[in-house]
This record gives sequence, structure tokens and C-alpha cells, in this order.
Amino acid sequence: MTGQSTDRTLFAWLLLASLLGLSLGVPFRSAFLGDSDPQRIWLWAGMEFLFLLAPASAVGVWLGRKVDLGPRLMREFVLQTPGRLKRAFSILIPSTAIGLVFGIPLSLGPGSAYLGPGIAKPTAVEFFLGALSAGLTEEILFRLGLMTFFVWILRSIVNRPTFAGPSVSIGNIMAALVFAGAHLPHVVMSGTAPWDLVMGVVLFNGFAGIAMGWLYTRYGLISAILAHFLGDVVGYAIPSMI
Repeated sequence: MTGQSTDRTLFAWLLLASLLGLSLGVPFRSAFLGDSDPQRIWLWAGMEFLFLLAPASAVGVWLGRKVDLGPRLMREFVLQTPGRLKRAFSILIPSTAIGLVFGIPLSLGPGSAYLGPGIAKPTAVEFFLGALSAGLTEEILFRLGLMTFFVWILRSIVNRPTFAGPSVSIGNIMAALVFAGAHLPHVVMSGTAPWDLVMGVVLFNGFAGIAMGWLYTRYGLISAILAHFLGDVVGYAIPSMI
């Protein structure tokens, strides 16, 4: 398989993963927003796919290869690289550990209380689907797309071999800040947004974003998706069953 055909295959798989993630997230969004009009939810999902996730997938595939990021493990499976199964199993421990590190504090804290008293609380199943949706779509968008793009931009500006490592760290922090800011609308929708809650959301999601970025850099996109999913399941879906 040529490099171009491999890239096209990866892009197609990422588009399918994005569509799956968006589709799984519809029940959670409907419950979260209290929206009885599913067409509105699907319209927003379609816009996210076209204007956010599809471009992020393209960036991850074509620019990711230039900066040694992107869906590396997925590429190995497409190319049937020897040792790919061993490398796939090697991501389980670090991904699970990071997921628990951020999921357990959520489960012990207010959990979904940040959604606000005026917003309907999703069921455990809806939380589970929302966790899977967030793991797929947010990691494709913020790590595969945005972080990869930041690293590529930084290396284009500072074209020095010694800057390769720092560019990844800086790109990770930049993407994590955007990731943290993207969670602020949840606080605003709750009706009240005290400063300590805003700072808590920013700091927690900022550190979580950096951790997911480290997993993406070290083990690949699938590792970041798995950790994100487990963190949300432990933090929201399981406590909602109690």
C-alpha cells in the first residue's frame, strides 16, 4: 500500500470514528440540553463534523506525519506492521492509569453537579454514550487536529532540530488551554458561574488536556481516546448509577 493510499484509508477511518462519536453523543446532548427537537441536535452534529472534525482528521493524517504525530498506531494496523498488537496492548496500562487519575476525583467530587440545577441530569447510559462520544470527538479535534497543527506551525516558524521536543510540549499546552476553555460553556449554561468554579473547570480540564496530549505524543491517539473515555465513565457514568 502506497503512502497516499494509506493516508486516504486513515482519513476515512477517522471520519467514520468522528461520525460514530457524534452519533453516540446525541442522546447525551438531548438530555443535557433538555432539547426535544432531535433535528437541532443532528444539525449541530453535522456542522461539527464538516467544520471541525473532518479538518482535524485531515490535519492529523497529513501534517501529523510531518511532525511524527498523528494516528501512528492506526497507521501500523493499516500497514500491518509487525509488532502492532504488542504495541496496542502496551497502551492499556498508561491509558487506564491516566483515566483513573482524572476520573476518580470527579467521582468523589460534585460530579455532574456542575451541569447546574436547571439542567436535566442524563441517565447512566446517556453518560456512558456521552463519555464514548467525548473520547472520540474531543481527542480527534483537540489532540489529533489542534495539537498537531500547533506543533507543525511552531516547527515551521522555528526550523531547528533542537526545537522538536519543546515544540511538542508547547503545542500540547496550547491545545490543552483551548480544550479547557471549550468546557466553560457548560458552566455558563448552569445559570451561575462563580469564579472558583470557573477556575476549577479551567485548571482541571487544562491538566487533563496536558495528560491526554502526553499520551497522544507517547502512545498515540487511541491511548488518549481510551483514557478520556475511562475518565468520563469513572467520573460521571458510574456515579450516576449510585
